[in-house]
Amino acid sequence: MIRQCFLRCLKDSHAPIALPHNVETIIGRSKLTKIKDQSCSRNQISLTADCDACVVEVKQLGINTSGLDGFALKSGDVYKVEHGSRIEVLLNQYIHVIEFEPPPDNCEEKTTKKRKFEEDSSPHKKMKRADSDPQTDKTEVQGSLADIWEEIDNGDLYIFTSKGVKSSAKIAAFDMDGTLIKTKSGKVHPVDTNDWQIAFPTIPQKLADEIKKGFKVIILSNQAPIGNGRVKIADFKKKIENLVKTLNIPVQVYIATGRGFYRKPMTGMWKTLMEKKNDSIPVDMDNSYYCGDAAGRLANWAPGKKKDHSMADKLFAENLGLKFYLPEQFFLGHPLKNIQMSKPDFVPMEVKSEPFHDKLISKEREILVCVGYPGSGKSFLAKQIEKKSNYQYATVCRDVLGSWQKCAAEATRIIERGKSVIVDSTNPDLESRGRWTALAKQMKVECRCAKMATTKAHAQHNNKFREIMKINHVPVNDIVFNMYKNKFVEPTVAEGFKEVIEVKISPSFDDKEAEKIYKIYLLEK
Repeated sequence: MIRQCFLRCLKDSHAPIALPHNVETIIGRSKLTKIKDQSCSRNQISLTADCDACVVEVKQLGINTSGLDGFALKSGDVYKVEHGSRIEVLLNQYIHVIEFEPPPDNCEEKTTKKRKFEEDSSPHKKMKRADSDPQTDKTEVQGSLADIWEEIDNGDLYIFTSKGVKSSAKIAAFDMDGTLIKTKSGKVHPVDTNDWQIAFPTIPQKLADEIKKGFKVIILSNQAPIGNGRVKIADFKKKIENLVKTLNIPVQVYIATGRGFYRKPMTGMWKTLMEKKNDSIPVDMDNSYYCGDAAGRLANWAPGKKKDHSMADKLFAENLGLKFYLPEQFFLGHPLKNIQMSKPDFVPMEVKSEPFHDKLISKEREILVCVGYPGSGKSFLAKQIEKKSNYQYATVCRDVLGSWQKCAAEATRIIERGKSVIVDSTNPDLESRGRWTALAKQMKVECRCAKMATTKAHAQHNNKFREIMKINHVPVNDIVFNMYKNKFVEPTVAEGFKEVIEVKISPSFDDKEAEKIYKIYLLEK
C-alpha cells in the first residue's frame, strides 16, 4: 500500500492538505487554508514529506514566526518532524497536525495519545491541569518531537530543546562549564567550542536516573563570550548539540549571552522556564534543585584546588530558594563538610528603610558636597533635598555638565540667585573636595559634606539594578569602582567643611516587581 501524508487543521476549518512524496508544498495565507490574517505570509512555511521514512521537513519562510509543538521556528532552519507533530502556521495560531496514512507501525499508540493531548488542550482542560496537584496529576505530558532552537530578546537568551524533553513539576537544573563538562586542554577557559569533555564519568547515568524519577533535566549557562562577539552562536549551537548527543538524554538548555536579567545569579532563565517552557505545569520548588560549581569556595577547598571564580551558582539557588548541590557532592557523593566558602559582601534582602536626615537642609545658603561611589544614591539624595527644601537647593552634576569648570560656573549662578547648591559627584579625595570648599569661601557661604554610607558592593548592586531595569544611567564598570576606592580619603571638618553628615539611603521602587528584583542577589560575588 502506498503511504500518503496530509496536513490536518486541528479545528477542521478546511479539508486536509495533501503533502505529496518529495514535493515541496508552500502553506500560508490562502483560500486553501482559509487564513486571512495579514501577519501570515502567503509563503509562510515550506513542507516536504518523505512518505517512505515518515518524516516531513519543515522550514519557515515568512517574516513572522511559525511554531512547532509550541516552540518558535527560526527562519531558514530546517526541522525534521514525524507523524503527529503540531505545525503552527503562526506561533500558537492556526494549528495543524502532520498525519501519515496509514500511520507508521510504531505510531498507533502515539496517535491515540496525541489526539487525547489535543482534546485536553482546551482552555477549560488547561485550567484544570494547572490548578491540580503536580504530584498527583496523571495527565500524559507530550515530549518535544524535534530538536528546536529559539532566540529570545534579540539573542540575550537562547534555548535548545532536544527531542523527547518532557515538562515536569520536578526540575533537575545544572550549570554546564565546571559542572557537566571541563576543558580537554586543562585551561580555565575553553580555547574553542571543541575544547570540552564530560567532567565526571558518572554524569550520563546520573542524569538518566533523574529522568527516570520524573525530573525534567535542564542546563543553565552564562556565556558572555557569545554576547561580546568572541564566540559565534552557530559554533556554540553545535557544541550544545554534541553535548546532548554525548549525554544521550533529552535536555533543555538555556544560554544567557548578555549582562541583563537572564544572567545568573539573576533569575531570568528560571522565570522563562516557569512561565513559558514548562507547558503550564507549576514547578515544585521543594522537590527541584540546582547543581553548579560557582559557589565561592576558597583556595585549597580540596588539596590543590583553586578558589571558585564566583558565587553565581550558589547565589542563584538562594535567590530562588532551591536546594543547592556542588558537582562533586551530587555526582561523586563527596560530603559538603569542612568546605570553606566566602560570603557575599552585600545582602540585598537585609536593606532596611532609613528616614530622611533633616539636618541635610540648612536655613543658610551653602554648598553641600556629596561624597560616594557611583551608584551610592547621590542623585536620589539630591532630588530628595530639592523637593523637601521647596527647591531652595539646586543640583550641579559633572556627569550632566561635563567639567568641573562648568559645574563651578553654574554653582556660582545658583548662589547668586539666593539658593543653595548640591554637588552631585563622587568627590573621593582632598583635591576634588578642596575646589568646592574654596568656592564656598569665595562666595561667602557655608560648605558641608554629605558622605554616603553606601559600601562598594552595595553601590555595585545599585548599578546592576539600574542596568537590568534600563534606568537612564550609564553603566559603570569595576575599574571605576576600584579607582574611587583607591583615591578615597575620609572627609573631615579639617578640610573646611562646617560639618560632615553620614547619609544612609533607602531605595524607592515604582512597583512590587522592581522591589522584588532589587532584593535578590544581582552580583556574582
